[in-house]
Amino acid sequence: MSERIFHGKYKDIPIIFLENEKLIVKIIPQLGGKIQSIFHKEKNKEYLYQAVGDKYKKPKYDMLFEKSECSGFDDMFPTIASCYYPVEPWQGIRIPDHGEVWSLPWEYEINNNIINLTVYGVRFPYKFKKEIKLINTHEIYIKYKVYNHANYNFYFIWAAHPLFNCNQNTKIILPDSAKEIINVYDKSKRLGNYGDVFSWPIVHADLNHKYNMSRIRAKSVKACEKYYVLNEIKEGWSSLYDIETKEMITLSYPIEKVPYLGIWVNEGGLLGQYNVALEPCTGIFDRLDIAKQWNKIKVIKAKNKYEWFLKITIN
Repeated sequence: MSERIFHGKYKDIPIIFLENEKLIVKIIPQLGGKIQSIFHKEKNKEYLYQAVGDKYKKPKYDMLFEKSECSGFDDMFPTIASCYYPVEPWQGIRIPDHGEVWSLPWEYEINNNIINLTVYGVRFPYKFKKEIKLINTHEIYIKYKVYNHANYNFYFIWAAHPLFNCNQNTKIILPDSAKEIINVYDKSKRLGNYGDVFSWPIVHADLNHKYNMSRIRAKSVKACEKYYVLNEIKEGWSSLYDIETKEMITLSYPIEKVPYLGIWVNEGGLLGQYNVALEPCTGIFDRLDIAKQWNKIKVIKAKNKYEWFLKITIN
């Protein structure tokens, strides 16, 4: 497999290109270390949502995510929604929206066709590292490692946040062990209130309304939803499938390290965007404090590390 890494530009900012025979992956180290684009050369197709405009809306630390570019694939850590750290010795310290790492500049090195990225916590003593590489013509492999430098345990939520392009042919496919979902978005038009639980994939909202949550609707419905699979999924994967083109995008991850899954669907309801995100994660409810209360969370032991991976496969 022929691979190469080179520098270039995306809109008005410098980026790194990771390329092989079929894929071009664009990475922005100085803006969250994010994967901005996954592009298939033969199909001339972009898989990640791209915001309009010639200038990139650069994030600033502790800003609302929706005020930024809102595109591509970010990492959310150590929370998703802004909240206060729940236990000592950092109890009461506020964590920014979508966490810290998405808005920070990352250091990077290029070694043997692997992009190594590193960032340090601002309000908490951790080092967050990830390696990005192409392992064949249709797979992206990301290896994560977080070091806790403190003498105290560090509770955290990590969640992938890849905003994938979608259409009315897009179907969300989950393992058979996914049985129930829980709503965490107050503005949902179909899923009731925060904390309401429904079956998957067919939701009976009431006696007169039944919805197939696995299918994406038209952008014109102007709706948003965020929910989690309530139980720990036994299989470490989730997929998006296009019933017309027969294309499938699958996210794979180690279920013992990443036991939960969130799903974000934006059918024109937020910023007029049209995208869907499968969000493998280490905790649910979007908030670190609530996840800790319900023991739906992971911890990095004092002076220790936590490792996992994410593989993106395009079939």
